[in-house]
Amino acid sequence: MGHASSCFISCGRITGYLSTAGLVSISVSRLKLAHKQLRYVREKVRMAKALAIVVALSKGQAAIDLGRNMHLIDSSLGVSLRDEGLCIPLLRRPDESESKHLSLALGPFRIEEREFVERGPTHRTLIEALENRLPPHLLTVVPKSLDIIGHIAVVELPSELAPYEELVGNAILETSPSVRTVMAKAGIFSSDYRVRELRLIAGDDNPVTRYKEHGCTFELDVRTVFFSPRLSHERLRVASQVQPGETVVDMFAGVGPYSILIAKTQPESMVYAIELSPSAFKFLVSNILTNRVLTNVKPMMGDSREVIRSSLLRTADRVIMNLPGKASDFVDVACSSLKEKGGVIHFYSFESATNPKEAASAKFKERIEASGRKMESILATRVVKAIAPYRVQVAVDALVS
Repeated sequence: MGHASSCFISCGRITGYLSTAGLVSISVSRLKLAHKQLRYVREKVRMAKALAIVVALSKGQAAIDLGRNMHLIDSSLGVSLRDEGLCIPLLRRPDESESKHLSLALGPFRIEEREFVERGPTHRTLIEALENRLPPHLLTVVPKSLDIIGHIAVVELPSELAPYEELVGNAILETSPSVRTVMAKAGIFSSDYRVRELRLIAGDDNPVTRYKEHGCTFELDVRTVFFSPRLSHERLRVASQVQPGETVVDMFAGVGPYSILIAKTQPESMVYAIELSPSAFKFLVSNILTNRVLTNVKPMMGDSREVIRSSLLRTADRVIMNLPGKASDFVDVACSSLKEKGGVIHFYSFESATNPKEAASAKFKERIEASGRKMESILATRVVKAIAPYRVQVAVDALVS
């Protein structure tokens, strides 16, 4: 095992001090005490070798959050603490792009082979937890994924599972240790505020939560604001492109995930965060204060078209248009916010799954030219996520002159 002292901790099973669902604040001295106590039971637990990301203890939660979003973490093994840092088990080695984002978010880290405690038998998936509780033919329609936002899980249930929604909700509580509230999507997005009706199906009726991502903390009410944890990687991708001294206009800022991450990642930038929803704007202001980025994020409430025309013409080096359902209607005002020399626009659109990147790029170029500007080049296009069968969200980064 080597000479370094270590504390092996099965995620949420042996001690609960550390888990891939979250880190509880605890002193190193207490962890070392736990190590002494665990020495006597180590012969009774099974060990396995795996690749690990090794980070400073202070970066542990950020590493776990980011690793989970990248589908890197092996949840069948427990996290371990060693003198040189926290060791988090991985399913595979991060690729070049993932390594870049990890480095940006965490600073120095290492990928090494380590030994971990195997977790004991447990319900590892929602389907396994429901196997003997649901009629067998319904197991095929159990959701394969859900959104976890702080202590809240948000799930989309097909109509066939409506009579069993409480049962499914309780199974989610059993299989997700960090979750205390389970809500089901109860309708489509409505209104200009991108709000979706949610219905409590299990746990505490508490819609206000705190969500941590890339070293930032966001408070929000899942019933009154739009927020998607599935955009975590996309937000980091955009933030990593911002250069010192840039002025950024975030046209549809929500509770601030793009704006605040940019401000923390690139503190020499200036971000104008525009938001129409009164509820989202309230949380935006609070999150700016919580994350201590008041000096380089300016919240502005109102319709982005009106705010830009009155205050931000010819201001931006970079514009973010994260409103995929309606962004094409605002390309002209995004172009008007760019400096005379031009800049970069991050455009988002919903498209058919057939040639989505080409469709989004063509739509974006047409709207840019209609505004009197020119698309100099497409810097990147990517499918961000699937939103429905045969329909996806696409990101297009373009240099506009």
